Amino acid sequence: MMYIILPILLLLSWLAVYISEKRNIFHQWLFPARLRGSEFFLGLIISIALCLLTQIFLSQLDGRTWHLSKDISIGKLTFSLLYDLNSVVSEELLFRGIILYFLIKYWKTVPAMLISASAFGIYHWFSFGVWGNLTAMILVFVVTGLMGYVFAVAYVKTKSIILPVGIHLGWNWINNTVFSNGPNGIQVLEADKTVPLEGLNAIFSLSLYLIIPFLILVFIKSKIIKEQKLA
Repeated sequence: MMYIILPILLLLSWLAVYISEKRNIFHQWLFPARLRGSEFFLGLIISIALCLLTQIFLSQLDGRTWHLSKDISIGKLTFSLLYDLNSVVSEELLFRGIILYFLIKYWKTVPAMLISASAFGIYHWFSFGVWGNLTAMILVFVVTGLMGYVFAVAYVKTKSIILPVGIHLGWNWINNTVFSNGPNGIQVLEADKTVPLEGLNAIFSLSLYLIIPFLILVFIKSKIIKEQKLA
């Protein structure tokens, strides 16, 4: 079922823009190819680096160690990568490629980004299964909403979903597949113990997850991205 959603969203995003503006939105998103490729890999690398540093720091904080899973296989890794890629592209198409695009077109940019980010946060109440748990709902809304805002800024700065996809995919792949925190269970690494998210551990974890979006925003607004646009 999940793999049917992506082609539907691709068709809807193309069709909606073509009907309203008589142009191919994919051309704007994908070209010039060299620029879009650079944006994707820069976003991917910075996101991978930040996620790795986050996981290493939190592991040191709560005393966890990691080892390779005994059940690791090419098949599982391929499935997990495709799952992450499908979910990331689908979310970016929906929340940035369709919702944000048309909000900006018919309204103001800043309110459009805030609404897109809020919708992204609310969506994760259901995808993370926290509906009904008020504390978890607040935390999920704040953390994923901030990341949604980051992706929105990346879209507005580049006029393409490619940079948001790179940033989003880098984080999800390291978090879900490498450190096995995703819905598909143990993938590459397995922790020696499970540490409850409470007390100082919860405070440090939340603080770190609130800092990460601002670090990515600094990257998006940095000279690196400006130079890519001028290249």
